[in-house]
Amino acid sequence: MDTINEEMNENGTDEGLNKINSLEEFYGGSGILVTGATGFVGICLLEKLMRVCPRVAAIFILIRPKTNETIEQRLKKLIDDPIYDGIKAKNPSLFSRVYPMKGDVSLPDLGLSRENRNLLLEKVNIVFHAAATVRFNEPLHVAVNVNTKGTLRVIELWNELKHPISFVHVSTAFSNANLHEIEEKVYTTNLNPSDVIDICDKFDETSINQIEKKILKTYPNTYTFSKNLAEQIVANKSKHLSVAIVRPSIIGASLEEPYPGWIQNISGITGSFLLIGRGCATAIWGRRDARLDLVPVDFVVDMILCTAWHVTLHSDHEVKVYNCTSNACPFKWGQLKDTLVKCTIETPLNDTLWYPGCPMIANRYIYNVRSVIPHVLPAFVIDIFLRLRGSKPIMMKLLQNSNKLFTVAGYFAMYEWTFQRDNCSDLARKATMLHDSDMVKLDLRDMNWEKYVEVYQMGIKKFILKEEFKSTSRQRLSRLYWIHQITKMSSIMILLLIIYCIVY
Repeated sequence: MDTINEEMNENGTDEGLNKINSLEEFYGGSGILVTGATGFVGICLLEKLMRVCPRVAAIFILIRPKTNETIEQRLKKLIDDPIYDGIKAKNPSLFSRVYPMKGDVSLPDLGLSRENRNLLLEKVNIVFHAAATVRFNEPLHVAVNVNTKGTLRVIELWNELKHPISFVHVSTAFSNANLHEIEEKVYTTNLNPSDVIDICDKFDETSINQIEKKILKTYPNTYTFSKNLAEQIVANKSKHLSVAIVRPSIIGASLEEPYPGWIQNISGITGSFLLIGRGCATAIWGRRDARLDLVPVDFVVDMILCTAWHVTLHSDHEVKVYNCTSNACPFKWGQLKDTLVKCTIETPLNDTLWYPGCPMIANRYIYNVRSVIPHVLPAFVIDIFLRLRGSKPIMMKLLQNSNKLFTVAGYFAMYEWTFQRDNCSDLARKATMLHDSDMVKLDLRDMNWEKYVEVYQMGIKKFILKEEFKSTSRQRLSRLYWIHQITKMSSIMILLLIIYCIVY
């Protein structure tokens, strides 16, 4: 990569890059900056970079310090994740090339010291910007500061690099959720990104809330809107040409790498999987026949890594967008729910609280009634029993959390989108010519979704709950089945009695 830098600096062309025959060669000798390295995608991206591209000169990772944790402690916690065990066993010296940088995308100049900023400007060639707040219900000013202004701050750093090669911004396929057919291009909004930033910086909370209400009439949440603004900033502020935006859809557990079913946390769809598996989901708001767009995290990481290479081959005057989605191989929300319930019954979780199974309801009003009323009494009774046993009552809280999660996520189970994927297809086609093309998976057309759901559920059991299979869990599930049937019949009888009393 040092030779490539020289060729690009001397000739102003990408001749050196066109001679690249492998990803390992492309990344060899380069300096890389990764933001969001402690997040779900970032952890997996860092692991793959180290494993597949061992000749990387340096990987700088921006780490936000916490009150009771230094960046060195956070780095140690990061690399203690089991997904790095293979690297520790085969090539532990690679960890000496990972440099934690104290910084925060939500702060001016990324919170970097002048010394660290100068070091990055001199040593970094490739930037992966994956840092973001992914909370759907984040206040507008917070989402804009982290996702939109944070991207602007990273772009400003990128524009000052001495030897830039490529920049990849990780967005979301739902950054234009107000559209149903989404092309691989950057879309503008009625509100200019700079205007929204000014509003969030200068106006009072009441004014910001009024803007947020107007925005959420078009966009499902502040997350998708702030990511759309970030895309516009990437397109408008990038001085260099090799810039790409990768838009993954719903990101799930890994399919194969680094381990089948690897998952880091219970946010997003993983939380839904866990609630259904534990029997805490009483109903799901969504359409059974709606197309689900779910992608494994290792597929997303492979796409990100290849995008940094691919975009250097096609430098033009526009930012290149890649819709990293699975709509080429459709899977329905109803199929997902049925497969998950089946897997959970066949291999139950050890701490199942109720017999798994929940209807999928498209009508919002019926969902509200069906998800709460039949389950309040059982949850209340169980909590009383837990109190008498000296345990913490949790069922009512779980019921509330379940309804809150499915209400927020329901938008994505109610609607469906068609994503153009020409750039992704071209990338996948050209990547087959690389000598190490077998190291990446860029096509999901042969995906066995039922098998993936099974792997996903086992991953939750292993990596999130950290539990081994117990034979007693089947016995527990059997008892819960009969309790469920008795409760259901009792609820019907009580409802009939109430109707009888009202009528007569």
